[in-house]
Amino acid sequence: PPPKPDIPLDAWVPYWTLDASNETAVRRLGSMRDVSPFWFNATGVDAITVDPNANVDAIETFMDAADSSSANVVPSIVDALPAGEMAAILADPATRTAHVEALVSFAEDGDYAGIDLDYEQFAFADGRDTWEATRPNWVAFIEQLGSELRADGRTLTVSIPPLLDNEQGPSSGYWVYDHGAIAPHVDHIRIMAYDYSVQEPGPIAPLAYVERAVNGALGAVEDPNKIVLGLPAYGRNWVTEVIGECPADVEVEGTTSVNARTVDDLIERRGAVPTFNDQTGEWSFDYELVLESESGSCTQLRSVYYVDGDGIRLRMDLARANQLGGVSLWAYGFEDDDVWAEILPTVST
Repeated sequence: PPPKPDIPLDAWVPYWTLDASNETAVRRLGSMRDVSPFWFNATGVDAITVDPNANVDAIETFMDAADSSSANVVPSIVDALPAGEMAAILADPATRTAHVEALVSFAEDGDYAGIDLDYEQFAFADGRDTWEATRPNWVAFIEQLGSELRADGRTLTVSIPPLLDNEQGPSSGYWVYDHGAIAPHVDHIRIMAYDYSVQEPGPIAPLAYVERAVNGALGAVEDPNKIVLGLPAYGRNWVTEVIGECPADVEVEGTTSVNARTVDDLIERRGAVPTFNDQTGEWSFDYELVLESESGSCTQLRSVYYVDGDGIRLRMDLARANQLGGVSLWAYGFEDDDVWAEILPTVST
């Protein structure tokens, strides 16, 4: 059987990485504790649907491999409702119960080991002025759902952004999720300790930020074994400046994504020279991209920040040092053999 790392490894599996994931599924899935197919959306009180962009054949191939492996299949369910709608569902005991029943039925129908909730609209769409009202409703929902899933022999995981301190201030992180209050009712809390820089160029998950997220979780959750640290195997490629006026007949890209699997090709094509920052635990490089046609040209100056195998190791070390209950890879299909060499350092890849 595939070897296990020295700390439990989970992974989210987005539908857009399935081509890469299916290539290595037989070799890799057995090294994982929980794998979370990432193509289910909560689109109503009692509606859990497959993302319309997901490829049905690729899903079937992956699920066959997952069901044949020793990994637990714990699908992620994303809040795909417009801003405020999930908060409204949880605020009403009747619709909250109906939603719990829909989730329990979903787990039963698929015979899944459990479910993972990725309800991010509270944090990123609803507005901070809603958090005080949403927070107790979320806790009541998690308590009810956790009880029903556990009674059925299934697990409940939540994937939530980090809590940075207990002050509930502007820099306290995402206290709407009440990490401490939900902890007794869940099996794992996956901390999404990344996306530090989104709009502006910068590190994806600088080590100081990750450490603060770990400390924030430990300050709220009594049992560190319930905390799972998210590991980013990706990066972003930003435009920092445009020289000249880009031709109207040329496609001009803005911010794009890279990952550990694709970034080496970009480096080679652009002749870039990456540098590693010991403080952030990430790599970065700059390059120029000339866009031209018969009608003219412009030059984009671009900056890339990303986490690869070295960064994965450093973040796993933080999880080990704090005796957390595991790590979770965002995402399966982003990683390459160098990442796996750090996940399983004593095993040849």
